[in-house]
Amino acid sequence: MSNKLITTTLSLGIALLAGTASLSTPAHASTWHRGMPKALRGTWRAPHDKIFHSKIVNGANYSRVYSNDPGFLNRTKYRYLGNHYYKVSGYEPIYSKSTEVRYFKWVNRHYIKTNNQWSKHYWITWRK
Repeated sequence: MSNKLITTTLSLGIALLAGTASLSTPAHASTWHRGMPKALRGTWRAPHDKIFHSKIVNGANYSRVYSNDPGFLNRTKYRYLGNHYYKVSGYEPIYSKSTEVRYFKWVNRHYIKTNNQWSKHYWITWRK
């Protein structure tokens, strides 16, 4: 009788563990997060630009490009794409007054690369 009780309790415990393990939700690495990634925050300058002195200023919830044609993104959110690539989306309040997307690649703590949705194969290097 005690063997049957132990076997029943053990099988019920295993079934309960298997049931709760199947109900847990997996972590989604490709979800959108609010703000800007900490690796991309700060002031980044274009080393090749000696005329306009272009720079990018990334804060906790915005991205600003200061150049001959400025670009602003407010209320930013980002998605990590893997291999240090980020897709950043935000509201552009000056020209289009709609949502725009920019792509960032974190190279190291001194360099990042950017492009926008119109030039996927042309990356601009920025230094801190």
